[in-house]
Amino acid sequence: MVEYDLLIRGGRVVDGSHGAVPFPADVAVRGDRIAAVGPLSDARAAIVIEASGRLVSPGFIDPHVHSETALRGNRDEFGALLQGVTTHLTGADGFGWAGVGDQDVASLWQSTAFAYGQGEMHPNWPSPGRYLESFHDLPLNVAALAPHQAIRFGTLGWTDRPATRAELRAMRRSTREWLEAGAVGLATGLDYQPAASATTEELVALCREAAAAGVVYAPHQRYNELGRAGAFAETIEIGRRAGIAVAVSHEFVDDETEPILDGARADVDITIDWYLYPAGSTHLLSLLPVAEAAGGPRAVRARLSDPGEKERVARLFDESLEQSSRSGAREYFSATRTGRHIGRSIAEVASQAGASRGETAVDLLLEEMPDALLVFRRNTPPETFAALARRTLAWPGFMVASDGIYHGALPHPRAFGCFARVLGQFVRTDRAISIGDAVYRMAGFPAERYRLRDRGRIAAGLAADLVVFDPETVDGPATWDEPRLPPTGIDAVILNGALVVDHGLPTGLRRGRVLRREG
Repeated sequence: MVEYDLLIRGGRVVDGSHGAVPFPADVAVRGDRIAAVGPLSDARAAIVIEASGRLVSPGFIDPHVHSETALRGNRDEFGALLQGVTTHLTGADGFGWAGVGDQDVASLWQSTAFAYGQGEMHPNWPSPGRYLESFHDLPLNVAALAPHQAIRFGTLGWTDRPATRAELRAMRRSTREWLEAGAVGLATGLDYQPAASATTEELVALCREAAAAGVVYAPHQRYNELGRAGAFAETIEIGRRAGIAVAVSHEFVDDETEPILDGARADVDITIDWYLYPAGSTHLLSLLPVAEAAGGPRAVRARLSDPGEKERVARLFDESLEQSSRSGAREYFSATRTGRHIGRSIAEVASQAGASRGETAVDLLLEEMPDALLVFRRNTPPETFAALARRTLAWPGFMVASDGIYHGALPHPRAFGCFARVLGQFVRTDRAISIGDAVYRMAGFPAERYRLRDRGRIAAGLAADLVVFDPETVDGPATWDEPRLPPTGIDAVILNGALVVDHGLPTGLRRGRVLRREG
């Protein structure tokens, strides 16, 4: 008789490798490691999970998510874990607040509040290392992306111009500091200030630092200024010139991007991630040209105190909202500073106020900034979206990421359903992807991409991050009206050897760790 701490008995294992096929096996855990995989009829354990009729997979890894405040204890701290997600990458869109020296970190934090909420975190970390040390008692693991926003802000603040040579040297030092602290990539958000002020040359220089460390470049591309094709062209140029692998955030495969992506792969190691919902989410200010956000929220508010400026910006909002309407999108507020207008569109608020959409948008910006978050639902026919999802899932460089935002009264449901929905909707119902391929794109592939070498797979000696789920019932039922509905069919989650979800409910154990780059 062999003794273990935890035993998953009688399930079929999907091990997270490329092309994996489920196979019957028991999985034994000792401490925080997988001790054995196979027929273990002579095994005993303090905790035994009977997994007959269930699948056993590695814990899922979300490479693009905004969970830094949620993981510190807000009401949504288990929203990802309940789906089987055991690792988050911080710094999505290049958002970060550590190591900015004497700059006004409070204003930087305010500029990102739309993605994190108000009053839930008070950034004051003097270095990347101190920032990572601030994570403790975590519901899941975290690994950091070096945030370009903080790197640039620490040197130039809100200054809207290209960096000088001396400033670029300072930013390169800051990038190295993040990498030495263990960052697994470099992330940018080029539709957000102050990152939008960066030139291509700046990004190439910083990416060369990241490439020397063997990590990837994870951009939110420069869509606002360059359009989709132009944004991809810049990203591919950066990847080629810096000699760095590229992991493009929240992108999908369609007639426009497939030839771009396929053509780029000859010169650049490029991948994409997406959440597989027909809707996006971003803040009200993003409806304007990115230059309108220059200087941060205080500068925006000061400029809008001028009546002529307010009228000009209202016209810009009108143009943007009209373009959005023509594309078939319908927006609604998911979070606001005051808690008002939740679930309502700008047009609905405007109608009640007897004003134009543009005038109303300016008033709402002043009233709700910086925490004015919108969900944009697209009027895409179900069969059209199903074809788009199938095409994206089939592309070899695709992985799943939620882009989840864990605050507000009516958040995008992707935060609470993305990973379980892949297993329910796209594996079981639509049969758009095999179970082995789905698990690879949610576990093994991101682990490979971000060099999390002991995660994302099931094999003896690797970290015991595991999910037990029912392939017949697993799904992400969260909806637009009820976005916090928990997933179904996720029976158990093991994190670093500890049972953290049992019978679909959190056990209260917080065994997450900070994962750092190897090498």
